[in-house]
Amino acid sequence: MIYNLQKSHTQNANIMTKKAIKISRYLNNRGAILLDILISIGIIALLTTISTPYLHAFQSDLQLNGAAKNLTSDLRYAQQLTISEQNIYEVELDPSLNNYSIVKTGSATTTIKSVALPQGVEFSQIDAVLNNEVIFNSFGGVNESGAIVLSNNTKTETINVKPSGYIQLSQ
Repeated sequence: MIYNLQKSHTQNANIMTKKAIKISRYLNNRGAILLDILISIGIIALLTTISTPYLHAFQSDLQLNGAAKNLTSDLRYAQQLTISEQNIYEVELDPSLNNYSIVKTGSATTTIKSVALPQGVEFSQIDAVLNNEVIFNSFGGVNESGAIVLSNNTKTETINVKPSGYIQLSQ
């Protein structure tokens, strides 16, 4: 009976030791897991810090490209309205406010659409366009040909308007 008690006591001690070892391993692993998480967070923060300026520059170039495509599309829209309705439409460019409008002229002037350029995008140059207006005739041609240059801090986009009414976006 004493032998059984000693055997039982020894078994209990072995079980307790095994449990203590498992708890110790768990605590050590938990520290390692915490360290792994902290290192991962540090790497993510470093990559985010490095890539943010590049993403910002990429975003401003996308805004410039989008604004140039929209202006080109709106010039063509005004041209199509002039041809289809046989009324004079013009695109009025306002470099001081960085916006433009499609306007129907005639007995009453009506603004069809007004667009503000995105922040950071501006008219940097408007060449040979009379009074900052692109006016289409009934055949789709323009009264004055020229170039409209949009820019941001790093890039420019040029929209060429030919006398025939051909509108070309060149980068």
